[in-house]
Amino acid sequence: MSVWELAYDSVDPENERLREALCTLGNGYFATRGAAPESRADGVHYPGTYAAGGYNRLVTEIAGRPIENEDLVNLPNWLPLTFRIEGGAWFALDQVEVLDY
Repeated sequence: MSVWELAYDSVDPENERLREALCTLGNGYFATRGAAPESRADGVHYPGTYAAGGYNRLVTEIAGRPIENEDLVNLPNWLPLTFRIEGGAWFALDQVEVLDY
C-alpha cells in the first residue's frame, strides 16, 4: 500500500499560501482553505471559504478586446479564532517567536 503525507516542521511564510491551498478541505459543495484559524488575509495568508457554483463573472478589456472571466467568490472566513492573556495583545502567529513546531 502506498502511503503519503504532508508534513510541515517549521513556519515558512513564503510558502504559506501554497500550504493553505494544499490543505484545503471540502466535500464537493463547500470548501475551506487550510489557513491557520487565527490568520487574516494579508501578504502571507489567504484564508477563504468557497461554495460550488458561487462565481462572479466580469468582463475586462485586455489589449482592446473584451475578455469574460469567472472566478470563485471568496465567502466570509468563518475560522477566525484568537486569544490573549490577561489583557495582553491578541495572539498572532506572525508576530511571535516560534520556539518549536
